[in-house]
Amino acid sequence: LAHSTLAQDFIKGGEDRFTLNLGGIVNQFDTSVGLNGGTTQGTPIDLEGNGLNKSLSSFQASGTWRWAANHRSDFLYFSAKRSGSRQYDRDITWGDNVYKAGFDINAQAKDEFLFLDYRYSFHKSEALEFAGVLGLYGGGFNFDLNGTVSVAGGGSATTTASSSSSTTVPLPLIGVSLDWYIQPRWKATTMLSGMQAKIGNVDGRATVFSLGTDYMLTRNWGLGLTYTYTDVGVDVTKDSFSGRLDWKMNAVMAYATMKF
Repeated sequence: LAHSTLAQDFIKGGEDRFTLNLGGIVNQFDTSVGLNGGTTQGTPIDLEGNGLNKSLSSFQASGTWRWAANHRSDFLYFSAKRSGSRQYDRDITWGDNVYKAGFDINAQAKDEFLFLDYRYSFHKSEALEFAGVLGLYGGGFNFDLNGTVSVAGGGSATTTASSSSSTTVPLPLIGVSLDWYIQPRWKATTMLSGMQAKIGNVDGRATVFSLGTDYMLTRNWGLGLTYTYTDVGVDVTKDSFSGRLDWKMNAVMAYATMKF
């Protein structure tokens, strides 16, 4: 009887109307980017090999709105800013600049990640909820490079230069999710989505996988932990960015969760 009374104090699985998660995220990056010039092919640069932190922690926010029994909408957002430098033993072509071997090249990258989706539950019970996912991956990338470049027509003459480029990467996603309601206060969830598509000047693919759990300490407040893997590869032909971007991320998110 005591156990039954305690269980009724918590919102049953699949019956929460709104969930908000706020906390921290530790990211591990693997990034390669090449920026083409007007008549030149950009050199792919391993940003982590260029001294940018491979791992970085930052703030993250996510949430779910269940606006009907079998219908949900989700969002996830975080950003990361990194910088570093490295001395190359070869020339580096970045846009219309050729950075000289033997000099330090400084790089800075700012990444923003936004994931939006709609989920429809094909099966829903007190223990399990299986849903189809239609989503949108929205990545924002800004890169700055500065160092010593060769002067056109100047023989061995050099000067310092800097260049910036940025692009957004919107890609559609389709996939599935599974929620396991172990108890009214404890659940585990996983999601897998991805797609290859061409949208305007962006041609590429994205894969997103997540696995997590949360445990409610009271009816409305709890703690959660989620692992997310993201793999994005795109060719972009925009005025602000023309080149290739490959971006992988392993992330662990620890957060406080609020449910109503």
